[in-house]
Amino acid sequence: MAGDWIKLQKDTPEKPEVLAISSRLGLDPDAVVGKLVRIWSWFDTHTINGNAESVTFAFLDRITGVTGFAEQMMLVGWLIQNGSVLTLPHFEYHNGETAKKRALVNKRVQKHRIGNAESNAISNASVTHEELPEKRREENINNTVTKVPCPQEVTSDVWKDWVALRNKNKSPVTQLVINGLNKQAKIAGMTLNDVLELCVIKGWRSFEASWVKSDDKPSKKPNFSEGI
Repeated sequence: MAGDWIKLQKDTPEKPEVLAISSRLGLDPDAVVGKLVRIWSWFDTHTINGNAESVTFAFLDRITGVTGFAEQMMLVGWLIQNGSVLTLPHFEYHNGETAKKRALVNKRVQKHRIGNAESNAISNASVTHEELPEKRREENINNTVTKVPCPQEVTSDVWKDWVALRNKNKSPVTQLVINGLNKQAKIAGMTLNDVLELCVIKGWRSFEASWVKSDDKPSKKPNFSEGI
């Protein structure tokens, strides 16, 4: 048995061959299609290449239940008689495993194309609407948002500028960092606000009390690898 289904085009009921058979035999086009399906199914089940030996028109008429149906198929070119052999033209296209495989492959190809089109649309949208990595990195550097709240003794402007400086140097702003700077500020006899403001002015990522004198000037060139 070649398979349990056959390929049937959607416009088969409107094909000129179907309408010709319908008109000559006085049958509804839908009834003609149904009887054609019976014959096509028989060939699909009992033949390999669409050639049926020792099969007569009368036999096919019994399958359809309509006398003269096989002859009308021959007149429209859908059945060929060659001696004792009846043949369905283009059998491989409509019937058999080859047709089934071809139909399945075409369906998979169509789904693949649709999937690629959707992926490309999503990809294009991402390229269009998403920011470039370089731009995101630049914005992250300039981003002054931090989870650590601004200490009460520090003004908002100083805090914003200092956080921006830390971000620029890729140094996280944590409560541990604030506690360390506060400790160094007390050792230097300064307020935390003064320390952060001095860091912004000097471009220091961190701060050590030993870096300043009484006039708030660094006592030595700060080593950026030191400190918090």
